[in-house]
Amino acid sequence: MWGYPDGDISEVHVDPLENISKPLHLTYHFHKDNFFRVPSSGANFRVLPPIQISGLSPANPRKGPRPLDVGPSIEQTFRAHIQFPATYNVTAPDSVRMVRDYGEYSSSYTLNKNVLDAERHLVLKVNELLPARRADYESFRNLSSRDVQQFLNCNIAPASAVAVVSASKLTGSAEELRKAGMAALERKDFATAADLLKRSLDQDASQKKAWEDLGLAYAALRRHDEAIAAFRKQIEADAFHARAHGDLAAELQQQSKFDEAVASYRKQVEITPDDKSAHKNLGLLLLQTHHEDEALTELETAASLPPDDPEVKIALSRLYAKNGNIAKGEALMKSVTGAASLTSGPDLYAASLRDDIDPRQTERDARQTLNNIGDQFDSGEFDRLGPSAFSAMNLVALAWARLGWAKFLQGETLEAMQFLNSSWILSQSGTVGNRLARLLEKEGQRDRARHTYALAFAAGGAEADASRQAVGRLAATPAAADKEIEQSANELHSARTVALPALVPGAVSANFALVFDSATKPERADFLDGDAALNAVGVQLQQKDYPVKFPDVSSVKLIRRGRLSCSNSKCNIELLPPESMNAGEIAPAAAKQ
Repeated sequence: MWGYPDGDISEVHVDPLENISKPLHLTYHFHKDNFFRVPSSGANFRVLPPIQISGLSPANPRKGPRPLDVGPSIEQTFRAHIQFPATYNVTAPDSVRMVRDYGEYSSSYTLNKNVLDAERHLVLKVNELLPARRADYESFRNLSSRDVQQFLNCNIAPASAVAVVSASKLTGSAEELRKAGMAALERKDFATAADLLKRSLDQDASQKKAWEDLGLAYAALRRHDEAIAAFRKQIEADAFHARAHGDLAAELQQQSKFDEAVASYRKQVEITPDDKSAHKNLGLLLLQTHHEDEALTELETAASLPPDDPEVKIALSRLYAKNGNIAKGEALMKSVTGAASLTSGPDLYAASLRDDIDPRQTERDARQTLNNIGDQFDSGEFDRLGPSAFSAMNLVALAWARLGWAKFLQGETLEAMQFLNSSWILSQSGTVGNRLARLLEKEGQRDRARHTYALAFAAGGAEADASRQAVGRLAATPAAADKEIEQSANELHSARTVALPALVPGAVSANFALVFDSATKPERADFLDGDAALNAVGVQLQQKDYPVKFPDVSSVKLIRRGRLSCSNSKCNIELLPPESMNAGEIAPAAAKQ
């Protein structure tokens, strides 16, 4: 069916085709589980199929004016009536209407109390038009077939506490509970998913695939012992399951059971030899446990499988350098970071954002890194929010900074500003702040430049002294410069902190993982560790806006660690900057459990 892959169509009814004097009516029911991801922000979708009428052949001056073939004449009407849940905030396109003597087109979208009525209607009355009507017909055709204005936008809030409780009390057969559990897993409501899948398996423990899904739910909840038990049950039911051994290995690795994890990863690559993720994870773990020769084999295998993986490239570059193949290692490192030297010092940003870089090559390499990381998000590799997911944020920040600096050196100021600002907010790198301030100064924004230099000095790094001198150069007096510098550290901390009302009684704290998808509200807020009293406040955290910024539209998401602290009267959450990095410390993420 148009626009809706992988759904189920039933109750199809088509009018008799013999009676061509009457309009043809086609009706059907369409069902697709988890059509929307809940929660989500900025989801674009269509409810009506596109309308298309004939285009015109190019005019041929040699043949003289000829009638325009626009037929056949046609009338089409598409309607939809949809009721959205209360947690859906839908934005509909504007209504459109165009009337001509030869036809009419209209589209209307009416929202009332989250009930949408939509209609697209086209009438083409003729088969031919006079040649002089070419431009007018093209305008009519363009309006009627323009898909972009037929997209709706939807922001979907998490299910209410009442709805979650209702789902957890759901009863039914093992299959019904499994389907409901899968729906909860898809929308990343892991607690509900675990409850429903566990109850489904309590009814029928012989279900071959449900143990894997239960293990994934437990893993997301960081209930590692239960996840391991579920994955082992899945392997008992199906020893050649497509991914259970790899998922078991990841959980064993979380518990520092490295020998068992290596064995499970080896079993996974034996079952699925083209599983890039399994080769990568095995290679990184072997590297962490100082089995360099075996790690090299696995990482080279991972590198040979599409798509490219920046983390694999960096790990390989370190291994090549250690084995004496310096040139090969530096070439790989430069393609990802822009810094060829594997001993570039404590500030990789400074080595990557030099004035003498090749801006075009830098732009190509940075784009490739972002595309590769976007592919990893699309494949679901980072759904588990493991060490590699957090490590990738360093590479995102660096790629954005490299893109911004390359744009600046090519005179593309607006795009440079977007990428450098996004990288600065994510990385809090003093070098990135310095480059952003240089751009602002060049644009004549002296006050903003001076202030950004002060913040860059507070962030530290290799460019701290240069930023401090720039504040003094742009300040009205030395005293004013000193005051701005003095205030910058507190301001830097405040800029990444969000105030919240009291969420629980008492003085408690915890760490969370927040996942942002092209929006300032997170689509996920997962409890990592800390006081158990805060375990269930993720939904409240998802309602707030955070200081994050995306420079463009892509598949890349932002994964941020947040430190939530509460007293009796208020709470606040601080977005922690990614760990500082240099070329020798970026990878492997597997070593940072």
